[in-house]
Amino acid sequence: VDLSLRWVVACGRCSGKSGFRENALFFFGQRAAQVVYIGQVLLLCGGMIAVYSTAASLLGCSAKELLDCLCHEEQEEEEKVPLASQSALDLPLRSLCRSAHPCECMPRNRVLVLVATIVFPLACQRSLHALTWISSLCLGFIVYFFSVLVWRLVDAGFAATAAVAATSPEILAAARVAMAAESGGAEGSFWQGPPIILMSLLCHTSILKLDGELRLEDRSRIGSVIDTVILRVALPMYAVVGLGGYWLRGPGVSPNILEDFPGDAWMAVARLSLGAASVAKLATATVTLREALVAEIPGSSPLGRALRLPLGRAAAVAALLSAGAAAASVLGSLARVLSLLGCTVGVLFSLCLPAALYAQLLRDIAHERRCNSSVATSTATDLERPLLAGPSSSGPLAAPLALAAAGVVRLPESPGGWLLQCFACASVFFGGILVGGLGLASWLSEFGA
Repeated sequence: VDLSLRWVVACGRCSGKSGFRENALFFFGQRAAQVVYIGQVLLLCGGMIAVYSTAASLLGCSAKELLDCLCHEEQEEEEKVPLASQSALDLPLRSLCRSAHPCECMPRNRVLVLVATIVFPLACQRSLHALTWISSLCLGFIVYFFSVLVWRLVDAGFAATAAVAATSPEILAAARVAMAAESGGAEGSFWQGPPIILMSLLCHTSILKLDGELRLEDRSRIGSVIDTVILRVALPMYAVVGLGGYWLRGPGVSPNILEDFPGDAWMAVARLSLGAASVAKLATATVTLREALVAEIPGSSPLGRALRLPLGRAAAVAALLSAGAAAASVLGSLARVLSLLGCTVGVLFSLCLPAALYAQLLRDIAHERRCNSSVATSTATDLERPLLAGPSSSGPLAAPLALAAAGVVRLPESPGGWLLQCFACASVFFGGILVGGLGLASWLSEFGA
């Protein structure tokens, strides 16, 4: 993923384009650009369905769990402290527990309708600029969730370690057998795991815009940005969550690790906060998809003018939210949605398309080196100059040799180097097809069952 992100940036700088579709048009032509556009629309649609599924899985029982935790603590406090000694601040909570507790989990379809109702006014905004506050809100929710999760994992892990040390080997063996049975047929869906990881690391569609917004003197540091996002932030966080869950539960760990902390008020709040973040992200995803679809309709046509009016935007948003809720209801679990996305458009945008674009870039550079003697005789010093200015070449490529040393990639200078990079492109491309095909076959067999 790290290498494919570098390839995408290299191709974007060479072509001067800031989008996947534009780069596909530059390197492969109109038909490839149309295929990429369809893939982008499917990716946005799948993202909406995934966010719907996330919100439904997190919010359905969050109120019940939070009330269970609070009211349980309130009942214990009421038994220990006399009624006359209790504070007046406890009265609202006591009244809430008596009137609303216990409550049942909200049905999934009702949660989907509720989420769509909340998101509708937010998604009717004219552009994403009106929703810039959502990024900060989601970041705060994620920081809270990860902090509480690490705290609980460490706390529960040490407690479990102490319990294991005092348990006989026979009981431990029986527990391992029980957890393996509880995990069901998880081994059969192994090939759905890599596509889900690809979806978690998929930031290829936004890296070009990020690179374009960097200051000229900072553009040579884009490689450090990619390494930080992938290797220093995302992978360690996923590793902590995944290994921590396996440490606690072994093969019986839940697909949603938050379900492994019943009766914990802090984790109940984390579920509720992540559900709220999913609702907020659904608004931005809906606006992005709406704008991508409307942009293809000429503004001079009656339909184009209608969709750009407030009433037309509301109708488009209602249609998108309804279709997304229906699809989320049919597909069911979040893991199933993410796996399907990863097997198809996730593999396309994170592996196959970057490899194909970079392979075409290498072909264009080789052709230009043969045709341009000044490029063919460039020295290693030329490769080390950062790309701090716009395109200066009169050929089809925008100074590719200067581009290579801008902190992104290093173009090959020897026959062995060319062979190695071509082999890397082919390995990533066909490896992506293999991973996607195996994951899709596993998904279809599980969905059919």
